[in-house]
Amino acid sequence: MSQGQVDAATIEQTKQQIRGLVQQIAQLSRSDMDAEQFYAEVLQKIVTALAAVGGAVWTITPDKRLKLDYQINIERGLLDTETEESQQHLRLLQSVIRSGEATLAAPNSGGADPDSPGNPTNALLVLAPMQTDDSVEGVLEVFQRPDSQPQSQQGYLRFLVQMSQLVGDWLKSRKLRKFTDRQSLWAQIDRFAKEAHNSLDLKETTYTIANEGRRLIGCDRLSVTVKHGVKHKVEAVSGQDTLDTRSNVVVLLRKLTDRV
Repeated sequence: MSQGQVDAATIEQTKQQIRGLVQQIAQLSRSDMDAEQFYAEVLQKIVTALAAVGGAVWTITPDKRLKLDYQINIERGLLDTETEESQQHLRLLQSVIRSGEATLAAPNSGGADPDSPGNPTNALLVLAPMQTDDSVEGVLEVFQRPDSQPQSQQGYLRFLVQMSQLVGDWLKSRKLRKFTDRQSLWAQIDRFAKEAHNSLDLKETTYTIANEGRRLIGCDRLSVTVKHGVKHKVEAVSGQDTLDTRSNVVVLLRKLTDRV
């Protein structure tokens, strides 16, 4: 077999491996796993597919700060937020978020202005925003060897953009699940409120609150007490049709309620 045939076979094998990894990432993007596990699985596969040095997943917190969710071989200087290196790198990530565009950052690059974004590392940084329909949620970052050809670098960028789109699909699904869960919760609360107002009888109402409320909260047992003067009386306990008001449990519960 000639050298050319060996090289062609190796290239094809590598392409198949990459296609397999892309399919795995696509499957992960349709999963409902938690964020930490998802980011770990995805980033490991991206780094493997690109034969990269490492990578990182950055997400935006509710107070608009960048949070490192997962990393592989990140340079130590980027972890200390007090260093100028870290600040310069964070400004680079923020510029990607503002523009919504993927980019390459050459090793040890940056503007003349000390407050400009830049790449303080010896690696080629490949960065792509993770977007949903309405916003940028974070940045995917890959630390690549700096000696690759420009054509290869553009290939890294296109690949990471494709992966960031898959991550964006997962983020959209996650948002939708949260919205659906929230809607379901409000529907349960609405049903509970209607049940609790079905009767004007005190005993019947407290038992409804105890039994229906336990299911709504998801606790093992729910008790309802009612204030009579300066004291409280245990009126209902979920799962109990009758109460022995002299039992130790009920007496202690009444004392606890008085104290609270």
